[in-house]
Amino acid sequence: MRGFFLFLAAGIFFALLQSSVFPLFLSPNWRPNLILLLILYLGLSENLSRALVAGLLLGAIQDSFCGPSLGLYVSVYLIIILVTRALIEQLNIESPPMLLLLVAGGTLLQNLLIGFYLTLFAETASVLHILLPAIPKQLFTNLVFAAILFFLLLRFQRFLGYRSGLAGLISQSKHHGA
Repeated sequence: MRGFFLFLAAGIFFALLQSSVFPLFLSPNWRPNLILLLILYLGLSENLSRALVAGLLLGAIQDSFCGPSLGLYVSVYLIIILVTRALIEQLNIESPPMLLLLVAGGTLLQNLLIGFYLTLFAETASVLHILLPAIPKQLFTNLVFAAILFFLLLRFQRFLGYRSGLAGLISQSKHHGA
């Protein structure tokens, strides 16, 4: 239960960074989505019910802090968690490159879902013209920040409650968190 509240506290901190600190220093296309990285980690490390509840709450936090419409990120993050859970049953996620590939896929899926939802429900036809050119820059920044966060998590995990390896890395099986 302590880990669940730690994820929520990290999500609130990441939402504050994304909505108030990053806009001061980074242009919109170069801002990483730290909550997406947290959602992907939740999908890997927690059981399905806990990951879905945390995804629901983190999506609501992102919607309230920096989302264009309520419910958008909630639905996107729930789909991403379900896809992540389906993929970890089929793939060997015990390597850092595979985790970075998962971050790349999650970034692409998030942008495609947001573009689809906003085009379909918000009657904004120009959304895809804004999202599509920004995808490579956001993909790059998400990968860089994911590599940094994975390194820090592995480096300081003994202070956070020791787990041998990151979810899916080094010594954990494919059924961790199931």
